[in-house]
Amino acid sequence: MRGVDRSLTAWLLPTLLYVALLGALGVTGKLALRGLSWQELVIWTAIAYTTCAVAFLALGTGVKLEVNTWWALASAVIVPAALIMLYVALGNGEASKIIPISAAYPAVTLLLAGLFLEEAVTLVKLGGLGLVLIGVVLLTVAE
Repeated sequence: MRGVDRSLTAWLLPTLLYVALLGALGVTGKLALRGLSWQELVIWTAIAYTTCAVAFLALGTGVKLEVNTWWALASAVIVPAALIMLYVALGNGEASKIIPISAAYPAVTLLLAGLFLEEAVTLVKLGGLGLVLIGVVLLTVAE
């Protein structure tokens, strides 16, 4: 693409799609929980993950064991645990309050990225984080 930094487009489009899909998840999950338990929703999610895993394996993606495999395993545990917590919350509360609160996860990411990835935690980033948290509070208490 002319005039657009390719490294920007390599991460920006997937990030925007992630935001759109994650936003939709709050609504689709809440709708599913009208008739299913959160446990059943997790099973359906596992079926979808299994389908993706089988497709990747069929396309030649291998599984290797190396030093960073432990981080992959940690991520593999975190994803369903986080999703279960989201489904439990959605089963007990309003999506319009739960999803904005869940959007505060950049605070955790910022701090952990500073600790484990040696990324700079600057005043500007902390200020932006403060704005995000203010937005979360406003969205949560708004009627």
